[in-house]
Amino acid sequence: MHGVSFIMGYTAGIATLVILWIAGFVLRPWSRALFSGAAVPLGSIVGMRLRRTPANLLIDAYVRLKKRNKQTSMDHVETLYIAHRERIYTAEDLVDLVMHEPVE
Repeated sequence: MHGVSFIMGYTAGIATLVILWIAGFVLRPWSRALFSGAAVPLGSIVGMRLRRTPANLLIDAYVRLKKRNKQTSMDHVETLYIAHRERIYTAEDLVDLVMHEPVE
């Protein structure tokens, strides 16, 4: 009986660590954006992770754009990144692309 309790406790501990590790991938960039004044929905960050776009780079660029009072959405920033990913290496590259984008 004591062996079963140990195994259940060990399994619960491992599951908790895995959940915290996964949550870190979503909550860390989300909190950085929130505390920088550029709130991003959690669902957007999950979507970035699923699409394998670099959430940290996109959020850094989005925060910089908000600080420069550029009216844009996180979806638009990600769309531009996906369209031009071969020439974007830093958040500043993405900011320059958004800032100099022709207005239609």
